[in-house]
Amino acid sequence: MKKYIKYLVVVALIVAAIIIWGRYRKAKNQPEWRTATPTSGEIREVVTATGSLNPYVLVTVGTEVSGKIAKIYKDFNDRVKKGELLAKLDTEILQTNLEATKGDLAKAITAMNEAQLDYDLLKELLKKNMTPEYDVLKAQFKADTAKQNVANARLTLQRAQKNLDNAYITSPIDGVIVSRDVDEGQTVAASMSSPTLFTIANNLDQMQITANVDEADIGKIQVGLPVEFSVDAHPANKFNGEVKQIRLNPNTESNVVSYSVIIDASNPERKLLPGMTTNVTIVIQSKDNALRIPESATRFKPSKEIWELFGLKWDDELLNAGKNAMMAAAAKAKAEAQNPAKNESIKSGTPKSINNDSPKLNSIAKSATKNPAMQRAKSNAGTMNAGMTGNRLKSKTSVVWVMDGNTPKPLPVKTGISDGANVEVLDGIDAKAVLIIGVNYKDAKTTTTTQTNSGPGMRRF
Repeated sequence: MKKYIKYLVVVALIVAAIIIWGRYRKAKNQPEWRTATPTSGEIREVVTATGSLNPYVLVTVGTEVSGKIAKIYKDFNDRVKKGELLAKLDTEILQTNLEATKGDLAKAITAMNEAQLDYDLLKELLKKNMTPEYDVLKAQFKADTAKQNVANARLTLQRAQKNLDNAYITSPIDGVIVSRDVDEGQTVAASMSSPTLFTIANNLDQMQITANVDEADIGKIQVGLPVEFSVDAHPANKFNGEVKQIRLNPNTESNVVSYSVIIDASNPERKLLPGMTTNVTIVIQSKDNALRIPESATRFKPSKEIWELFGLKWDDELLNAGKNAMMAAAAKAKAEAQNPAKNESIKSGTPKSINNDSPKLNSIAKSATKNPAMQRAKSNAGTMNAGMTGNRLKSKTSVVWVMDGNTPKPLPVKTGISDGANVEVLDGIDAKAVLIIGVNYKDAKTTTTTQTNSGPGMRRF
């Protein structure tokens, strides 16, 4: 008998060891909620783009006459004044043409004087009936033609003088020479189009950026929005600017439509050079000391597999819990709008139920309403950074899941701006609330089958 008792004890110990080992292994592989708490800090909604730097005014200087470059007086980076001599063409042929036109003008004047003399003489003879009227009229026509020839000769002389003057290339504006495209001895031909000799920037202390903004983001851009940008030449420096213009002409490349946004940028230290590529960040909205939660908290969605992994009781109504919470919040907001006295009671610290038919949500809403952090979020809801202009803040309602002890509960919250990683909370959450943002799996097999229930890209309620 003792022998059988001994065997039974051994078997019992083995069974107990197996049970303990199974529970230990199950506890070891038990998944954990990935949680986060609301934080306070800066949150910004931005639009990013790339662009190129250029001077505010960039003038190309050409020549209206052809010829050989005889002398260049200015070089790269030289400062010039308006009217200052930049270069000179060979003037030998132009000077010869000018002298020839002067001779033609003198000849035309002599012919005009001779024709006028003949006309005056015949006119006197006509008064004495010593010549026919036909000869007088003919002499008058010759005199008028001679006067016209003189006028044409003067125009030709003026043109020759202008060509000679154009041989002296001067600066049209005050500025800095950015580019010189000719050398001494080079021949330039202006028969079809004016060749470019110099490129002058009016002021390198003031630059502009031409940024290409995608059509999906152009609706957020407004004139006057602040801009931050960087250049590869100075990666540690941040530069500031302002949206000056939104051009309506679309740019289409590989079926991608973008629009040019012109940004003003000051350049007092001359660190920004023409042609530099810029990484532009246009600040649409910005808030300091905002109550914010992770964006992933608004994307979490319950599933039966997750609930069973945590040993929670699954109810199909949980799929509609978020939607019901949002509807309850909307009904509460509508009721508050229709009953000012009710609003005053809430502001004074007496919370009302979100929905009489949803006691679980009521308890969460009460705790959220009493929290000072939520009141701070309310007071900051309409506050923007100094100097900010842009789109008005549009709030929306999202559903997050918070831990109520060991059980997740849905909570509707009013959210504001988002930077992609965090979203601002305007109302509806306690600063100490524990938010569910996902699940940490310890079993690789379970991870591959159930991880997608809380990943990025999940639809919101």
